[in-house]
Amino acid sequence: MAKFLRLAFGLWLVAASAWADGGTAYLALKAAQKGADGSASLITITGERGAPQPQEWKVIFGDPAARGGIREIVTSGDVIVSQRTPLKGYTMGSEPAIALTRLNLDSDGAFEIANKQAIAKKIGFSWVDYTLRANAVGGAPMWILRLYDRMGIRVGVIQISAENGSLIMPLETSDPPPAESAEQFSDTSPGKEIEGVIGRVSGTVEGVANAVKDTTLRTVGTVQEFFTGERTIGPKDEDDQ
Repeated sequence: MAKFLRLAFGLWLVAASAWADGGTAYLALKAAQKGADGSASLITITGERGAPQPQEWKVIFGDPAARGGIREIVTSGDVIVSQRTPLKGYTMGSEPAIALTRLNLDSDGAFEIANKQAIAKKIGFSWVDYTLRANAVGGAPMWILRLYDRMGIRVGVIQISAENGSLIMPLETSDPPPAESAEQFSDTSPGKEIEGVIGRVSGTVEGVANAVKDTTLRTVGTVQEFFTGERTIGPKDEDDQ
């Protein structure tokens, strides 16, 4: 049963052979440190479409030796794929540095916690986007995992302490199905619904009254025509038209 649940609600919906594994965040960090100055400080590690681990990790350092003070290194496994020192796109000091001495939970451990939460809540997902950064409150490292279904719709988000594995924010569903177009629901507000019902009832009552009136006048006219040879009251019978 446990195996079935993992297949039904875990990342195992995607065949492992169909998606290359770029290793864990720790491996990415170890590789990236080779390309950064010794005084560089870790700012963030991100990875997208992990199944369960992403193909590549992007590691951002605050690096005094880099132009602009930022060094961005992309790794896959233990190999540096690319690196650059952008002048734009980052604001120094906007993100606190991650204290490596407090970093105790790798991305695979974060995934296991998120996957267990997904099983318990019966949330199906196909891949995970990872973000490791310092918590704005206290500066402790934290994982943010965003879960997506096979259509690319985000179905959940969870925040986990990277220091001790505790839940900062349990897995919560997110991004509800998009609302239907305004045209489809332009007349379905409570007031409009009531107005529509009243209109339909009024129309029905009016229609029934008109039908009764026509039938009565037709009958009277038919009697008049029988006795006088003329019809001045009500519509003629359909057979006589």
